[in-house]
Amino acid sequence: MSSSTFGRRPFLVGSGLSLGALLTLPSLAAGAAGSKVAIPLAKLETLKSVGGSIAIKVKDKLLLLVRDSATSVRAFNPVCTHRQCVVAFNAGDKKIKCPCHGSQFDLDGRVIHGPASRPLEAYPAELVNEQVIVTL
Repeated sequence: MSSSTFGRRPFLVGSGLSLGALLTLPSLAAGAAGSKVAIPLAKLETLKSVGGSIAIKVKDKLLLLVRDSATSVRAFNPVCTHRQCVVAFNAGDKKIKCPCHGSQFDLDGRVIHGPASRPLEAYPAELVNEQVIVTL
């Protein structure tokens, strides 16, 4: 076996693997960017007024949507980062609270009272033409 044949095979295998990795990068980047989901405000009765909230399932993800102003809405994964209980928004003090162990989060998802030590996962959300648009 000549050395040129032996050297060529590893080179071709390595080149093929590198090319395959490069071809998958655009699809990974597209997946990382997320997909937008539009939910008609008419189907979200509690979000029609400021202070309203609702927990819904969208594309196999549970979401907590909070109407925080006349022109905006917030979206979170409502699973508490402490012990995975489902949190709820309290309009009275504008906090997201966990009923299990008392963790509290602000409207950015940051922990303001433990025992949770990590913030809630937040999703970009906006109100556009009577629709809530969430990027998952």
